[in-house]
Amino acid sequence: MAKYTKYEQETIFNYNQEEKTASCYTCDPALIRKLDRLIENGEAITVTREGDGWREYKFPKSWLKVRPPRKLSDEQRQKLANRMMNMRKDD
Repeated sequence: MAKYTKYEQETIFNYNQEEKTASCYTCDPALIRKLDRLIENGEAITVTREGDGWREYKFPKSWLKVRPPRKLSDEQRQKLANRMMNMRKDD
């Protein structure tokens, strides 16, 4: 597998309004491992092309989401931290 710099490890998502599928071209090894695991689990994703250190995948367009990061108040953050501490005590 080719070794790319972090700058070269690009990812490109492509889709159009007519088709129900999207494609993802990536040189990011972490994303390649994640997408390959989805294939192993029988998800609706396929490798369409691959080369030395890159792959292109096809999957349902409905999988693509654009969401802003979750914003928590200090009170919500503390409540979640307390819940996690309680869960860890139970282990």
